[in-house]
Amino acid sequence: MIELATLTDIAALTRQYQQLTTEMHQLQPTTYQANYSPDFFEWEKMLTDPNQAVYVQRLSDQQIAGFCHVTTARTTDSPLFMPHYFAYLTAIFVQPKTRRNGTASQLIQAAQAWQQVQQLAYLELTTLGNNQAATKLYQKLGFVTQNSTLRLAGDKNA
Repeated sequence: MIELATLTDIAALTRQYQQLTTEMHQLQPTTYQANYSPDFFEWEKMLTDPNQAVYVQRLSDQQIAGFCHVTTARTTDSPLFMPHYFAYLTAIFVQPKTRRNGTASQLIQAAQAWQQVQQLAYLELTTLGNNQAATKLYQKLGFVTQNSTLRLAGDKNA
């Protein structure tokens, strides 16, 4: 069952975010820190701010199988861009033992429903270029590539 997270979920959400960052490091070790602690995440604000939402899927024992965070974003303030607000999915994580059973799809559908209720132009997310499983899921759900970041192979900072 997908539902909004509550303040009592903060410890579990923090642990899952740490798992997410560990997986990000495994996929791109030259970009992401190995033992990152998400101190910058202001969970209380994220859970209470009407311009953001954190959704969770609970298992029958009330444990959290996965979560996503969606927030209101705005295009860059520049005369170059058409100004508008949109929903941005900043994070999504599903426990490895509960993957491939529809949890990620359901979380994204909840984020999309939130985007529509907020009357935001669209739902956007960013994924790691080498996270093929995530990319395949997002494409299956109707996401299309808008931009790509390319990096010259062999760059010492890559």
